Amino acid sequence: MRFIFLFLLSICSLLQGARINEAVVNVYSRPDLNSPLETQAIYGDPVNITDFLNNQWIAIALSEEEGGWISPKQITHGSCYGNTRNLRPTKNLFNHVYRKPGTTVQAFPLLTLPYGAPVMLVDPNDASERWIEIFLVTGEKAWIQRGDVDFDPKVKTLEEMLSFSKKFLELPYTWGGNSSYGFDCSAFMKMLFKEMGVSIPRNSRNQAKCKLFTTVSQENLVPGDLIFFGNPKVHHVGLYLGENQFIHAGVTEDSPKIQISSLKKDLYQSGHYAFHCGKRLK
Repeated sequence: MRFIFLFLLSICSLLQGARINEAVVNVYSRPDLNSPLETQAIYGDPVNITDFLNNQWIAIALSEEEGGWISPKQITHGSCYGNTRNLRPTKNLFNHVYRKPGTTVQAFPLLTLPYGAPVMLVDPNDASERWIEIFLVTGEKAWIQRGDVDFDPKVKTLEEMLSFSKKFLELPYTWGGNSSYGFDCSAFMKMLFKEMGVSIPRNSRNQAKCKLFTTVSQENLVPGDLIFFGNPKVHHVGLYLGENQFIHAGVTEDSPKIQISSLKKDLYQSGHYAFHCGKRLK
């Protein structure tokens, strides 16, 4: 039995083309739908398989820090996405993909991709005015509207990122959420810094300890600083916008959502959500 497991695992190590094939996939801490949600993977994310359980669950690694359990049905092996040259990210919060061009009742969406999900262009030079043909991770062809694709993605400046962050206002807070279907606090920050070409940890406590940052006091915060909350331990993070305002995926205001809050509120000055520290990119 041990030999079979090791043999299967060795095969999995060769499946570098495995990618997520659903719009958003919950990644659980254990092979149990009632276990805590570790994070989410989005359509087209590459995964490495690290374990199996009864053909019902596979353990995946999304990065050195991120991983957990999903259904084997939620990945496609040997994806045609191996050639990344023709991949482009989606640019709207929600992006419909169709089996054929058109938005009539006969052409209902095949799936709806979150922001940043990669799609593979059949022809990167296609100048069609509205509809663009793409490959799905399964190799099937589908169609997406031109306005949903970022054909020339660029790394954002800090100022551009600050403005861009407001695009996500009012999206729901989701524990473990890692997409425009709903973010948690640390995933929202990780996504924003990725837009600047900076890779930071997934978890807020690890973000607070990340060596890419230097510590700043509350009095010396400037726009673009990360601000961490928690007494005594960090458990929440937001992005400072200036004038005591910060944007965050929070549950502390009138509803759980991405929102702009005031650092001067008593809530963030004492108790469980007290200001812990500020961090600035070196």
